[in-house]
Amino acid sequence: MALKAIVFDYNGTLVDDLPLNVEAYYRAGLEMGLGSLTRETVLRHISQPPSQKRRLYYGDISDAQWEQIVQLRQKIYCELADPSRLLFPDTAAALTALSGRYRLAVLSNTFRFLYERLFPEHLAKLFQASLFFDEVPDPKPSPKPMRAMLVTLGVEPHECGYAGDAVEDIQMANAAGVSSFAITTGACSRAELSRAGAGWVGADLNALTARLLTDDRAENA
Repeated sequence: MALKAIVFDYNGTLVDDLPLNVEAYYRAGLEMGLGSLTRETVLRHISQPPSQKRRLYYGDISDAQWEQIVQLRQKIYCELADPSRLLFPDTAAALTALSGRYRLAVLSNTFRFLYERLFPEHLAKLFQASLFFDEVPDPKPSPKPMRAMLVTLGVEPHECGYAGDAVEDIQMANAAGVSSFAITTGACSRAELSRAGAGWVGADLNALTARLLTDDRAENA
């Protein structure tokens, strides 16, 4: 059966913010006096849920310290981010083209605050649903957020695809029974995404759009 919905990851998939995220976590650690963290360590674990980053980046810190880091990281990210240059070059065209055929949504381990502050409103209106880290008890790679999104969109697993740039994206999609599409615009390589079990791996959103619309035309031929 043809897909009816496509759900997108956010960081590294729709927005080109990998360097911003690395720098924000790194500088937040410095400001908190946790100078042992390196940018290389941040990059290595950047796709992990924030709760996992806490331990991997900063070790055994208190809840109060972690909350300070989260606030600092958001502040630094917003100071560094230029909304006019945040999107990948093909984000707007891809979402516009796909919105004419699929129900679209965004599901991410980022915070809603950052999405609503920086993502263009006219593109956000193309999404029928959105779900973020601060709104779910078990973030990806758990399949629970994806299952909740399926209910919201009113589709079955076999009618939905998830597009992301990280191993955790593929793990969530596969565990939830939805089609997994990976693009190599984030921190994970093509080989890593393939080993994780991605159903398809491509270079960018433009390649994904071509794949989806080609499949759609074939279905309706």
